[in-house]
Amino acid sequence: MATSDTQTNKGALPELTSQKGKIAGSLHKHSHRRRDRTCAVRPRTSTDDMGAFLTKPFSLVGRLLWKVLFSWWVKQIETPNDVTGLTPTQSRLVKESWKTFLSKKRENGFVIFRVLFTDYPITKKLFKGVEQMDMAVPGQLENSISLRAHVTRFMHSFDTYMECLDEPEDLKQLLYDTGKGHLRHNIKPEYFDVLETVLMKSLRIVFGSKFTPQLEEAWQTAYSHFKVPIKQGLEDEIRKAADTSVTVTVE
Repeated sequence: MATSDTQTNKGALPELTSQKGKIAGSLHKHSHRRRDRTCAVRPRTSTDDMGAFLTKPFSLVGRLLWKVLFSWWVKQIETPNDVTGLTPTQSRLVKESWKTFLSKKRENGFVIFRVLFTDYPITKKLFKGVEQMDMAVPGQLENSISLRAHVTRFMHSFDTYMECLDEPEDLKQLLYDTGKGHLRHNIKPEYFDVLETVLMKSLRIVFGSKFTPQLEEAWQTAYSHFKVPIKQGLEDEIRKAADTSVTVTVE
């Protein structure tokens, strides 16, 4: 009886193996179909073509287009301010260099006024006790108490301008008020053009080789814009004073 069962089982093994083979083959085919569906190539679109065109390493037109787009983006960031005339990069250069200049407030302040009195002696008469000074004698300027006070005020005013570079409307008003306040000192509007030349020369003296063309351009741009509201404020006060004088004369 046992022998018969064994023979029967042995006879069934090939059939079972055959069925397993069919099932495995069927699963293998289905897995290939799923893989084929998963890995099917997506049809190319116009967007794909454009992306490939722009990123293709040796595409001359693509490189030129990227260059134009990048230049446009940089220009949007580096737009000069209407009041200061400075781009964000130039504004940073001016502020950072001013901190260095201000670190020796009195010493560098006197550099400015020494250049002013040496190159433009006519301006000496605007300051009490300076007209008779000899610029070649060391320490004469620095020993003047009134001039030391003026140098301190000058540097303080300029420091305030630097603090307001990021607030252009406030800066414009400060500069305008500065111009108005100089009428009582008998200052002429063209003296602020002279100060531009003096300031640039003083910066070259103080910074030496560190006064790069980029830094020079930034400072030149800054002061050339600063002097506009300063001169406007002074000129408005001059006209106002002239109108008052005429009115008094008529009466």
